Amino acid sequence: MRLAVFALLFGCASQAMAACPQVPPPVRDLDVPRFYQDAAGTKVDPAADLAHKRAVEPLTAFLRRVSQDADKSISRGGNASRREASACALLWLEAWARGGAWLGRMSTRQAEYQRKWDLAGASLAYLKVREHASAAQRAVIEPWLRAWADAALAFFDDPSRTRNNHWYWLGLGLAGVGLATDSDRHWSIARSIAHDAARDIADDGMLAKELERGARALHYHVFAAVPLVVMAELAAARREDWYALSNGALHRLVVRAHDGLKDPAAFERRIGVPMEQPVSPHSGWLPLYLARFPGRLSGPHPSVSPSHRWLGGNVELLSRHVIAAPLTPRP
Repeated sequence: MRLAVFALLFGCASQAMAACPQVPPPVRDLDVPRFYQDAAGTKVDPAADLAHKRAVEPLTAFLRRVSQDADKSISRGGNASRREASACALLWLEAWARGGAWLGRMSTRQAEYQRKWDLAGASLAYLKVREHASAAQRAVIEPWLRAWADAALAFFDDPSRTRNNHWYWLGLGLAGVGLATDSDRHWSIARSIAHDAARDIADDGMLAKELERGARALHYHVFAAVPLVVMAELAAARREDWYALSNGALHRLVVRAHDGLKDPAAFERRIGVPMEQPVSPHSGWLPLYLARFPGRLSGPHPSVSPSHRWLGGNVELLSRHVIAAPLTPRP
């Protein structure tokens, strides 16, 4: 009887994996050019930006596919379809884990930035499908994620590095790894980064280091809000209220970013230059915030997608089906 059950399960898994696209070769070393033409990071060089996109395309394609399959493993109707999607996501993650993806030589600072963004996406996608992983897959994927997190941290855990939005994105990656691999060490570091961010947010909701970006200051305030809100939602899964840190600092940042997308006048008055338009609303942060705090922000609300590969796909699915965040919503 046990052999029959095993054969049935093995057959289902084999059929699911047979339907997966071929796994692309793992990318271990990153050679990623910078896309700004000035030291302050205020002006994008179109040619460098194109070269950057070409350099990261294999990483983009990998994370996009894995996050899409991770979402399908939750949202698709029917157990067979969900099983197939989770099997494909795990197959790809395991293959790149075995190949030591993202663990090789980082040729530029931009490569280090890319590594920590991708860490956030991979860890959150894995969090969605971990329950479907075999013991053998977990034994390969989870040590890889922890090693990846340590490699990303080694670059940024240096007082000479500017701890701006990059530090917050690293925090999201570490929080994702902490939850996805049951690593209290990585979770603890993520918590300390959340505290750093809360201290960085001024009474008016602005971030001094992001104001240095001149015409792109609003863009980077929104970009900083993304990992901080998603981190706060992950923290809610452990009944930790990171929204409340430093007298509700994250609330102040969200209000400033939300209102700035509707009217950038406050940023323009503060900096003395017009904000570059259009400003990307980025992804994830506003849908999550509005779901938890439906009455805190005045409408109309900017349109913000719930999905991005650096968020492991759709964060609403993550929150609803995986995190089940229990914090009591506040008015």
